[in-house]
Amino acid sequence: MVEIIGLVTMGALIGLLAWSMAGESESERRRVSGIGDSTLSSKTVASGTRTKQAA
Repeated sequence: MVEIIGLVTMGALIGLLAWSMAGESESERRRVSGIGDSTLSSKTVASGTRTKQAA
């Protein structure tokens, strides 16, 4: 009984890890594809904002 619970738990943790890594790669793909489309607009926005300096 304990072995079954351990195997189910390990399977669930491995599934959760795989799902998390898949979501991370998808967000990385969106970030990379967004960089090529908006390089000019991001530079314009960055030059128009002021940054705060730490004391």
